[in-house]
Amino acid sequence: MSGILVRRSNLLVAVDDEDGVAGAWRHNADAITLDLEESVHLEDKARARTLVKAAVAPAARGAAEVFVRINDSSLTEDLEASVWPGVKGIVLPRVESAADVAEAAEVITGLERERAIGVGAIEIIVQLESAPGVWNIRHILSASPRVRQIGLDERDLAASLGIVAAPEHDPFVYARGRVAVEATAAKASAVGMVWPLSVERGTASAAAVHAAATRARNSGMKGVICPDASWVAPVNAAFTPTEELVTWNRRVREAFAAGVAAGTASVPLDGRMIDVPVDEWAIVVLEMAEACARRDAEKEAARKRAG
Repeated sequence: MSGILVRRSNLLVAVDDEDGVAGAWRHNADAITLDLEESVHLEDKARARTLVKAAVAPAARGAAEVFVRINDSSLTEDLEASVWPGVKGIVLPRVESAADVAEAAEVITGLERERAIGVGAIEIIVQLESAPGVWNIRHILSASPRVRQIGLDERDLAASLGIVAAPEHDPFVYARGRVAVEATAAKASAVGMVWPLSVERGTASAAAVHAAATRARNSGMKGVICPDASWVAPVNAAFTPTEELVTWNRRVREAFAAGVAAGTASVPLDGRMIDVPVDEWAIVVLEMAEACARRDAEKEAARKRAG
């Protein structure tokens, strides 16, 4: 599984928050998204666009991938302000159809050519925020090879569906599950948090964030867009295989290899039977652990260089 995508945490920072941008690299996020959308007041949008290019390098100091979240209502202007060398991709909100993705991809391609960026280098992270978006997810995922990740904005989706948030009832089990299944089938990855933190978006205890992120991982999510820096550490931990899990899966591989050498395709280990599917899953877990370790080492080295 070479080329595993390790993007557990993607920290959202308003591009016009000078201190937030300058210090974002210190939080150990796998990615940082400079926000031109919800975090920026309408009257400040024009000025905020002028800040994106200069914000890319500071955000990337700790080896985080850098994204920019744009406005669907000012697509061309925001993309012109956002597609620069050093930007990994665009977070595209309010997507409802394949045409929305195709339009953005076309503008991005023109800017890549104009600005000496390899054509196809800029990724798209899609945010679904309405019933039509969820309904059309399969077409959206196939609209462009730039689409590497896709997730729900459940707060806006609640408004689209006329749902009043109630912490005791998760109304998005179906939508979240569909995103996970469709994304995996399309060889993309689903991103998102579980209810109610998926809607509340504010600060929460590290334990609460870790528990919610663990449930998100177990529902098929591959990472979380973090609205607050306090989320990054518990989210990273939740999406990284634990030492206990790594140790167990190493034993699985050893036991299964010994069984195969002895001529059997199923062997007992600690009261469980280890067969081909269990061994295959052990490979996935161990490769993910190695990929996370490499990513963490890369960020640590970059933070040390940055001081």
